[in-house]
Amino acid sequence: MEYNKLIERVQQMPIEVPDTDSILGGMRSTMHRRRKQRRLVFSLAIVLVVGTSAYFMQPRSGKTITLAEAISATLQSSPNDLPAPLAGYKNSIRNHQITVI
Repeated sequence: MEYNKLIERVQQMPIEVPDTDSILGGMRSTMHRRRKQRRLVFSLAIVLVVGTSAYFMQPRSGKTITLAEAISATLQSSPNDLPAPLAGYKNSIRNHQITVI
């Protein structure tokens, strides 16, 4: 009995159908959000590809450079001078000989 009353009440209730503008507005916002997400993913993929290719395209020398070598490479030297690391080594030997004597 109660089941039949429920069916009658449901049949008497008005059906609320959204209007066309709200449906189209929802579709537009959904499409806009999806386009935005696709652009974001595509741009991140491009940044990732360019970044990794730039990283792997850097020349790898295999040897490490000390701070003294890096600084001496930036300084200009005359043709008759020793390179800075060798001149420093020569000075350290001379200083050691002076302190020993």
